[in-house]
Amino acid sequence: MKYIRLILCVLLITFLLFSPGRLSAGAQRSYEDTRFVREKAYRGVITIYHIVRHRPYSGSLSNWLQKRADEYEKRHRGSFILVEGISEKAFYERLEHGRRADAYSFFAGSVYRDLLCDISERGQIFREGLFQTDKCIPYCYSGYAKLVKNTDSKAEKIYYCDEIMAARQNADTFGITETAADTLYLDLRRAGDLMRYKDGFAQSVLEPVDAFTDAVAWFGIDRDTDADKTAVIEDFIDWLLREEQQIKLNALGLMSVRADVRNTPPETVLKPIFKAYETVRTVDPFLWYEQYDALKADATAACCGEEHAVSGFQKRFEELIR
Repeated sequence: MKYIRLILCVLLITFLLFSPGRLSAGAQRSYEDTRFVREKAYRGVITIYHIVRHRPYSGSLSNWLQKRADEYEKRHRGSFILVEGISEKAFYERLEHGRRADAYSFFAGSVYRDLLCDISERGQIFREGLFQTDKCIPYCYSGYAKLVKNTDSKAEKIYYCDEIMAARQNADTFGITETAADTLYLDLRRAGDLMRYKDGFAQSVLEPVDAFTDAVAWFGIDRDTDADKTAVIEDFIDWLLREEQQIKLNALGLMSVRADVRNTPPETVLKPIFKAYETVRTVDPFLWYEQYDALKADATAACCGEEHAVSGFQKRFEELIR
């Protein structure tokens, strides 16, 4: 027994003398394994302005973005993303006072090119017809439709959501109210609201207008955002462009920018509209920003029947779309 204890003591001393190096080396290798490595990313708050021109800014898309951000945070601990809905007017006022975000979600014509830094390309994942630029990435889009009331009238009273839509349809009248109209040309969201919440529109029929839309939502990064934040925002954009995230847009009546995603309308009435927009015609968002006021003036003149105004509008419009 005495000799056995002596042998055990010798073995224990030998183990203590020679094994620490191997143990530490093994531990080091385990921490180098990707399952154990903590992500080296920006830790803090990243602010994104979601900028809207015509609609309430704390709406479904800004809520959708925040939900995606919350999901992203769960997998990337330490990077907190705050999505703030803001009107276009309030956004410009903040710019005048030097208040900017780290990144921007916006529609064509709301942000100018020089505010943004260059952004990484995403390859050939986008649907045919979506405009490509090195300053921002499209992540969803909506469109326009013709809403025909279920009425026995001959649809003589027509409503257009804006001057540009009216001029595109060669309208010679403009300004009839929604409720007084028999046929309405308007954006999909407003059409859906009327059919759901307004008496007299419940049995209306939606028909495609064409494949053009300026209602494309873009994602861009502020030119002064630092490299660490930029890396996280770029990764978040990739998260938004994943197939499983893009499919979720359909529940809002929005369409995916990915060519390999089959858009499924949340309501049967939207089926012909979604079909018409499988291939889209869109605009350069920054050229739209620079030319929008002039285009709107041309459209107003065309609707008023001014001589040569229609051809002038059509020429300017064709220069701005893809």
